[in-house]
Amino acid sequence: MTATLTQKRIRMSREQFLQLPEGPPYYDYIQGEAIEVNRPTGEHQKLVVWIAYNLWDYVRQKNLGDVWSDINVDLPTGDLVGPDIVYLASKNLHLYSRGYIQGTPDLIAEVLSPSNASYDRVDKLDAYRRAGVPWVWLIDSETLVVEEYQWTPDGYLLVSTTPPTRPFEPKRFPGLKLEIGAAFTTERDSSLRSE
Repeated sequence: MTATLTQKRIRMSREQFLQLPEGPPYYDYIQGEAIEVNRPTGEHQKLVVWIAYNLWDYVRQKNLGDVWSDINVDLPTGDLVGPDIVYLASKNLHLYSRGYIQGTPDLIAEVLSPSNASYDRVDKLDAYRRAGVPWVWLIDSETLVVEEYQWTPDGYLLVSTTPPTRPFEPKRFPGLKLEIGAAFTTERDSSLRSE
């Protein structure tokens, strides 16, 4: 079952947005609107932490840059967002400053929950396209299907769709295999048996 909640949207200038107190409520800022975002569920956060850790471990071992989860990103378009996972290549680590990222990350990953799937697929993906984010992953928290997108001048190209029955092998990171389905199907089965 997929439920979509309508995000509260308030038109305001970027200066007004920057004066808002830190949440709750929490907001992204896209094309002149403050958009209220929901806090994630525990299941959503487990998936984010697992993916971020495995990506961070791979990136660290190969000295490729750095990875963050739930960090503020000030895109060059003026949009301010809080993606689930962000990767900066070594050559772009200078974009991390004062506790957040200022510029275009090399990769953004979003875990889609029923309450945010539409917002992440439409508003945020368009914001990432306009900012020229080279790679975007969308991971459905219910089905565990991973979609990998690559930026092109004409928009995002869907490079791969990986079901939970196969490891996700991102084109951006040769040799990385994320066994999302195996990790989370087993965990879900265990929690159902214990109930």
